[in-house]
Amino acid sequence: MLSNFLSGLRILLVPLLFHFISQGDAARWQTVLLLLFAAATDLGDGLVARHFGQTSRLGKILDPLADKIFLACLLGALVFWRGLPLWLLGMLFARDLVIVLVGGVLFRTRGLVVAANRWGKYTTACMGFMALSHILQSPAVLRDGLIGLAAVMVLVSSASYALFVRRLLAPIEQQTSP
Repeated sequence: MLSNFLSGLRILLVPLLFHFISQGDAARWQTVLLLLFAAATDLGDGLVARHFGQTSRLGKILDPLADKIFLACLLGALVFWRGLPLWLLGMLFARDLVIVLVGGVLFRTRGLVVAANRWGKYTTACMGFMALSHILQSPAVLRDGLIGLAAVMVLVSSASYALFVRRLLAPIEQQTSP
């Protein structure tokens, strides 16, 4: 399926991402183009899946997983080569680890797939703009503002996922309560 291919392609772009970011200013525009291409594959996989009726359980798992891998690698590269604060990567990593672990348990025990929600998508977009601000060496006030906004978005999306899982499990908890 084309939609799953586009999701997988984002993961395959990671070595190029590391290469371009490690080159600094010499590969600034290649990095920007790669990020735009990755964003296009993210938009494209969903559009293709819906338009051609290619939505699948695998796609619902692969798309957000590819996003998480690509974004974590992007932030990791920015921490290593561009001075992005490590704590922001830590926040994102902790959130994503919990989402993946809880999602895995829900899938194995109940056959449920926890798909990406809009707050997760907003967080990914915010992280993308924040990353671009570092790659393009925007003024420090803009970079710092986007770092703060990205941190808030990680917290909001974490709360959103927690509430979703709580609502998902509420009928089960009510059935087992005395």
